[in-house]
Amino acid sequence: MAQRIGDRLPADLAALFDGTSSDLHVAYPLVTVDEAGTPRFSMLSAGELLATGDRAIRIAMWPNTRTGVNLASGREALLCVVVPGSVRYVRGNAVRLVAPPAAALECFELAVSSVESDSHEGMPVTRPITFDVVDPSPAEVLAAWRTQLAALAAATPGTG
Repeated sequence: MAQRIGDRLPADLAALFDGTSSDLHVAYPLVTVDEAGTPRFSMLSAGELLATGDRAIRIAMWPNTRTGVNLASGREALLCVVVPGSVRYVRGNAVRLVAPPAAALECFELAVSSVESDSHEGMPVTRPITFDVVDPSPAEVLAAWRTQLAALAAATPGTG
């Protein structure tokens, strides 16, 4: 059963999303809710998530996605992060940010309202959901991530 561990990102999660990750394989599920109340699931990478302290995570999305619409609605979202031995659930509501025009991204900031940890000592979670990089090359993906993370860092509050 998940246990509430606070209303701020623990230091290990803030460090995980500090913009320096080069782990091309870990996926972070994000659950949003649509206008009908239906949960919607999307997968993010470390190149689309940027912690700006322990109370907020910025999210980069391709334009015109269902997830972007759901985040813009202000309804609660849930980010799942697998760390050795547990799954962490970061809950919060997002606001739209104005991305630099050249970014061609929709940017949001998830205000952290709750963090929970779900661990099972007898049957610990050992690995996160992963994906493989096939095309483009890993170097191209990392370059794209640097560009996206710079756009997230430069995004400003507003209605973008």
